Amino acid sequence: MTVNVMALLAHGSINYEGVPGGTPQLTAEDVAGALGMGSLPREAYLLGLLKYAGDKTVLHELDTLVQKYVIGVGVKEKWREPWPNDKKRSLVFFKQFARLMINEIVFENLCDVCKGTGIDKRSNKFRKCNCNDGKRPLTKMKQAEFCGIFEKCWRVRWHTRYEECLKQAHKWHAQIIFHLSEYLEKNK
Repeated sequence: MTVNVMALLAHGSINYEGVPGGTPQLTAEDVAGALGMGSLPREAYLLGLLKYAGDKTVLHELDTLVQKYVIGVGVKEKWREPWPNDKKRSLVFFKQFARLMINEIVFENLCDVCKGTGIDKRSNKFRKCNCNDGKRPLTKMKQAEFCGIFEKCWRVRWHTRYEECLKQAHKWHAQIIFHLSEYLEKNK
């Protein structure tokens, strides 16, 4: 049951098992209401609104909060700025770094070949796709390009830092999933 409820969280999803006609049982408003009924951290709440309710109006505030988190980690761990002599360029880098984290959670990096199914249907024979269960993370080169930094610099210095910061974004996402499954199961 929980899997079916979680599948319906994506706004506009179709419930093939439920009501004839395939209308979703949960609307974006239901998801937004469920997210508001608890003590989620602000970052998790906004991330949930963006991902599961399709509310793009929260993106600016979410960007700001994730940027503060990333910069806070950088200050705590004494990271050097990528461009110490160009503060504006370094700030843009950190903004893109934070947006990359958000994009990774919201868009889930679905594989282009199998479209998230895990099955390669390009030939007559269906076979398991080479991706990891329908997801294919961005390459380090694409991540570096998104952040506006050289790939070698990204690989050597920033990728491990990104992966560490991304763990927090995954924690926020896990909190959202737990909270929504708890709330929606109780109020079913």
